[in-house]
Amino acid sequence: MIEFTYIRWKNFVSYGDVWTELPLNGKKATLAVGDNGAGKSTMIDALCYSLYGKGFRDVATTQLVNSINTNHMEVECEFKIGRSNYKVCRGLKPRLFEVYKDEELLNQDANARDYQEILEKQILKVNHKSFKQIVVLGSSSFVPFMQLRSQDRKEVIEDLLDIGIFSIMSLLLKDKASYNKTMILKLEQDKSVIDQRIALVLKHIEEL
Repeated sequence: MIEFTYIRWKNFVSYGDVWTELPLNGKKATLAVGDNGAGKSTMIDALCYSLYGKGFRDVATTQLVNSINTNHMEVECEFKIGRSNYKVCRGLKPRLFEVYKDEELLNQDANARDYQEILEKQILKVNHKSFKQIVVLGSSSFVPFMQLRSQDRKEVIEDLLDIGIFSIMSLLLKDKASYNKTMILKLEQDKSVIDQRIALVLKHIEEL
């Protein structure tokens, strides 16, 4: 289970060059109230961006940078999984992506895509699409489960039950079955040619 501790950001969308922090574990529930355009949805975008490198809303990542300051956009998110504490630091202009486990920076030898895959598959164990479907719900873009495409429903269920391995096994078996089918067809063709040769030899023997 993921227990979020806090999320904080600066130079993010309409927020300026001062850290804004939102505690997420102080109470059982936290209510954010404000007028339209006050920045409530920014909190959700910041949480999604820190974990997945893209906002909750379907906007280009570069549009998340404050349009006035235009640089030094940063988001930090801290959470607990079991007994381990994690912190993800992510930003643009300059680009930043760091994952800490119990205050120790995880190995960054992998490229950014592989580093993100480690965060999603080994730590969070939920992808961006499933996160938006079961953890963060937005009234404007939320799609009920049964209205999702079949492939999207499949991905959500696989994430929830951690059974994605079966899809990988299915793909491997399909490749193997396709290869076996091709080999069977080739062997049948070879057998047909050999049968024809045998028939010709027997006919020739009979004539002799």
